[in-house]
Amino acid sequence: MRMSEAHAKMHLRDYVRDDDVDAAIRMMLESFITAQKFSVRRSLRRSFAKFVTSGEDRAHLLLHILQDMFRKEQMYQVIRLRQKNLSEDLLDTLEIPLDELESRARERRIYDIMEFCRGESFTENGYRLDEARGVIVRSIAQ
Repeated sequence: MRMSEAHAKMHLRDYVRDDDVDAAIRMMLESFITAQKFSVRRSLRRSFAKFVTSGEDRAHLLLHILQDMFRKEQMYQVIRLRQKNLSEDLLDTLEIPLDELESRARERRIYDIMEFCRGESFTENGYRLDEARGVIVRSIAQ
């Protein structure tokens, strides 16, 4: 409990959330596992793998959510253009509100997405964060 509270305080919160408890459990398990002999360590790591998730796992999940959101937005925009009898070639960029991604992430108990938005996998996949407007932008390859 104290580790969870400390984690929350490090993030300047007065209350403990699920991710604080998860971080405390992850730290305790990691500490326990690394203190074991190598042969036992491998077995323990496999046994507790679902409890010791990394930031990379979260980034992978967020990337999947974001790709799904952009896929749906692109379908919507194409349908909208077709209804107006306009060419799909006019569609060169797509935008998703940052709040919408944050909301979808919170549904999966991920509370801080800014680290992901500034990360390598975000930019490698062609996404750009426009913080001033509060949107995520992606160019469409024709």
